[in-house]
Amino acid sequence: MAWDLVEHGRATLTIAELNAAFVRLGVGDDREAIDIVLKALHRAAGPPLPDQLLDRLTQLGQVGYLDEHALDLLAKVSRAGAQRPPSAQ
Repeated sequence: MAWDLVEHGRATLTIAELNAAFVRLGVGDDREAIDIVLKALHRAAGPPLPDQLLDRLTQLGQVGYLDEHALDLLAKVSRAGAQRPPSAQ
């Protein structure tokens, strides 16, 4: 799932963030990779998360896999996507 998120947010990541995300994925630190992408998505105000990806991230939060900071970023990113007009999504 973290790989899907990195691919989804790839355009919003700086080269350094993209490198860091792939290193984190490579060593199995999915949480840190997720955090990197959520920060970038929040900073860039998009692109909005697809429903399936949002649902999967929400489920990770419900089982305690994501920390409070990541859950806060997820809430901000999902709210930003919900506020866009349908043509922008």
